[in-house]
Amino acid sequence: MRTPALAAACLLLLAACQQSGNTSVTRVSANGVDTLYSRTTVVDGVARFACIASRSGQCHYLVLDPRCTLETACAQPPLQQFAVAVGQTRAMPDLPTGFKLCVSEVRKERCHRD
Repeated sequence: MRTPALAAACLLLLAACQQSGNTSVTRVSANGVDTLYSRTTVVDGVARFACIASRSGQCHYLVLDPRCTLETACAQPPLQQFAVAVGQTRAMPDLPTGFKLCVSEVRKERCHRD
């Protein structure tokens, strides 16, 4: 009885070890209420953009080339620009490693502030 349980535990650990991932959370609140709450995870090359809360009802994402910074204008066009409704998640494979991301409750054309 112990052997099957031990084998199953080893397989689960092995599967967990094979995944490589990264998580980014953006959370903005006012007076204790979330006005924007988004979680982006990248696991084995698939990015998942989860909109948990947004005052506008959508999280607006701007995905930038890894060579860009979030502080200054970038010569490269955005890789992706899209919105995800609150409570939904969008999966996107094949984004370049190190892509930059900004998210807001309204659509923006760039991440940096003037």
